[in-house]
Amino acid sequence: MGNIATLITATTERVSGLGQGLLKEVEAGSAAKMPNGIHCNHPVFVYGHLSIYPQMIMSMLGQDAGDTAVPTNYNDLFMHGVECQDDQDGSIYPPLAEVVEHFTRANSALIEFVKTVDDETLLKDIEGNDGFKDAFGSNGAMIMFLLHDHPMFHYGQVSTWRRAMGLGSVM
Repeated sequence: MGNIATLITATTERVSGLGQGLLKEVEAGSAAKMPNGIHCNHPVFVYGHLSIYPQMIMSMLGQDAGDTAVPTNYNDLFMHGVECQDDQDGSIYPPLAEVVEHFTRANSALIEFVKTVDDETLLKDIEGNDGFKDAFGSNGAMIMFLLHDHPMFHYGQVSTWRRAMGLGSVM
């Protein structure tokens, strides 16, 4: 494993553990509901949203999705720019267990793949996606953001949702 991959995966594995901890005591029946009077992202939306990025990264690196693949309807439900819906009757989103299974598998598969990527590839400029290239420049910076910073931002949303739903801190 290259030096950059070591840095990315060490921090990412810690972040993944925090993300799993936020699911403690979250009941499946309330995981896609918004707290009364508060419009915010709920756990189903957050973990569904985060589940789509591993396959996107694999594609940008010219790799098959493999175990990072998630159902195609996840893009319609969870893509950047799609608004989180209050799913009071459970008719909009897949169940929490399904979403978390896809997220956990895809995220873990990407982390394992990144461990095999050499520094040269991670330092290489992003190709084929001007938005990501402008934002991050290199493959490694993009991967670090999408596996570390991006989840931490959304985990903060789940932490706030937990408090608003009467659940305690997991930190």
